[in-house]
Amino acid sequence: MTTANPARMRKPTLALVGATGAVGTVMRQILSTRADVWGEIRLVASARSAGRLLDVRGEQVVVQALSPEVFDGVDVAMFDVPDDISAQWAPIAAAKGVVVVDNSGSFRMDPDVPLVVPEVNPDAVRNRPKGIIANPNCTTLTMMDALGACTAGGSSPSSSSRPTRLPPAPASPGSTVSTTSSRSSAATASSARRPATSGGRSSTSSVPSRRSPHRWR
Repeated sequence: MTTANPARMRKPTLALVGATGAVGTVMRQILSTRADVWGEIRLVASARSAGRLLDVRGEQVVVQALSPEVFDGVDVAMFDVPDDISAQWAPIAAAKGVVVVDNSGSFRMDPDVPLVVPEVNPDAVRNRPKGIIANPNCTTLTMMDALGACTAGGSSPSSSSRPTRLPPAPASPGSTVSTTSSRSSAATASSARRPATSGGRSSTSSVPSRRSPHRWR
């Protein structure tokens, strides 16, 4: 295991919660290829995975077990875990002053949690009363960039003092699409903020029979 680069010590610390899952694995790959804006990157998973060595940014990093202490000194935490894990641990991290970016369905319906797509409503991240930021389900998220451009009318999303949360979702067969902005916003909220079901699984899963990508291990 390599020693942390001293030049990174002045940069913010990131915790990747769910680092051993399918989504966490992709996140580690992305962090290794994008601009190096982070200082320490903590890899967090269940107690079963604690002690494993995983690669990120060309370094071998020890996986830590999820606990309140793991968020000490962390600036931002990415949660790539099942709904029930996020629901329990995201508020714990936020209570320590961590900005939580949650990829589960636990907080999408919460009015005090901004639902953000960076290419559509980036300014919404500034208003986060609970210290948590949510994003739409992956199948919905793939459409947001294109639909955001269509509904922005050629203006930048950040030019509005109060940007809309998301562009309207496509109409289902047989339904009528409203042309008013107010009804479009209502359709957007209904589509993007789908509530989580019981049992810790999100109702936004496009294929219920498939295993969740946020597997906790």
